[in-house]
Amino acid sequence: MDQAIRCRQNVEESENLLNDFQLARDALSTLPVNVKCLSPAMWMPPPEYKIRLDVDAAYTEESNSCSIGGVVRNHEGQPIVVFGRKIDMPQSVICAELLAILGGIKQAQMHNLEIHHIASDSLFSVQAVTTPEENLSYSGSIVTEIKLLLNSWNSTSLFHVRRSANMVAHSIAAFVISSNSQFVWEIGDFPVWLIHLVTKDLLALQ
Repeated sequence: MDQAIRCRQNVEESENLLNDFQLARDALSTLPVNVKCLSPAMWMPPPEYKIRLDVDAAYTEESNSCSIGGVVRNHEGQPIVVFGRKIDMPQSVICAELLAILGGIKQAQMHNLEIHHIASDSLFSVQAVTTPEENLSYSGSIVTEIKLLLNSWNSTSLFHVRRSANMVAHSIAAFVISSNSQFVWEIGDFPVWLIHLVTKDLLALQ
């Protein structure tokens, strides 16, 4: 009996999540599609029929662990691809954030997706990629690879957002450390906690 009650509760929770997600997604139709903000405080959709990539890195001093994660979403806010993996502890925080950007671009290209917007909450990493000056340091080699990959797309913008606008990617990177796992999730694979976070982003747009 207890198991039957729990199953019914899980079904009801899933139905409520789906309803919230659909309501939030419908709310996007009332938003202007070419909104450009400097360091926006909330997640914003890319232009209609375009794709956005959000990335982040996470660290723990206790275990000396570092991870990267990211999510590719369409103009309705729906996740398309989600990835997360541990990386060797880099030379600096900026290097880790740059590796998150690089990892996200590679995942998108592996799935034949052209990204219109790339968002990171690391201002220094965004500045490192968008500045025209050549950087000969270790981080500079990562920047060079990022720029080369970006050149394969017609029009891609990299911009800085606040942590509050990047919570999905941040939580994915943190999940990698806590679960000690790596993954690439596609539609149909997303866990409930991820749908919760995505739904929260969309409901904030209403």
